[in-house]
Amino acid sequence: MLTGCAAKLNLVRSILSYFWISTLSLLYIVATPIGNLKDITLRALGVLAEVDLILAEDTRVTQKLLTVHGIKKSLLSYHQHNAEQRDPQVLTKLAQGHRIALVTDAGTPLISDPGHSLVARCRQNNIQVIPVPGASAAITALSVNDFNVSRFSFEGYLAPKQTARRQQLARLALNTQATILYETKHRIIEVLEDIRDTLGAERRIMLARELTKVHEQIVSASVGEIVQQLHAQVIPCLGEFVILLQGDSGAETTQLEINKMRILFECICPLMSHRAAVELARTQSSLAKNLLYELAAEYYHQS
Repeated sequence: MLTGCAAKLNLVRSILSYFWISTLSLLYIVATPIGNLKDITLRALGVLAEVDLILAEDTRVTQKLLTVHGIKKSLLSYHQHNAEQRDPQVLTKLAQGHRIALVTDAGTPLISDPGHSLVARCRQNNIQVIPVPGASAAITALSVNDFNVSRFSFEGYLAPKQTARRQQLARLALNTQATILYETKHRIIEVLEDIRDTLGAERRIMLARELTKVHEQIVSASVGEIVQQLHAQVIPCLGEFVILLQGDSGAETTQLEINKMRILFECICPLMSHRAAVELARTQSSLAKNLLYELAAEYYHQS
């Protein structure tokens, strides 16, 4: 009888302990500046100063931010290459009642950055996850656009390899809403050339470079013009880029043209090479060559 009561008592203690730890354990998702170190909220500074540990994408970058604001705190690296190994360690600390903040090098965590697995595990373990909002490169770029954007989609970084990237762009061709992309200095020209070749040189974009930093540059023009400016170094290939791609205002007409080309390819692809089919289609359509190439590829992949 006593053994049974003891077992029940231990069970009750375990349950109470579980909920007590869960209420103490907190994971804060904290947005940090995207360039200008003053662009951080008072609440974010308060959280960073009070937590037991900060998970940082690059501890050197975060340490600089903390030093500027007079905060001394323990840091632990957390990035795409070690997130899987870090998650159990972090969960153990949270289970012990620690309060932890997750930050990225710039902007809002989990937006094209690691952290999704940790948040999912916290939810599974009844650990509260609290957002601390702030800067985001995507929204910052959107706030200075001249497209009159009321709807948009966020795509982040496109595929690193050209074939997959152009397939992605072909799928984006009919978007009537604006599309937000991120890109690095190493690939910005080739990505914009793919946009030009797939969606047409006249497609309008806004390119934002080094947002909120000393050398901030925002240019709005056709993608063809911006590619030329990059080659001429009027726009330096330096820093991080946000691309705002204007939606296709003639999407309905474009869809009709795509449907027409699909019917044509269905008839001619069995009779000739991929290249020959695209060249023939170009005599019948105003669609960009690379878009026609991707449409034709659907039929060659089936065979």
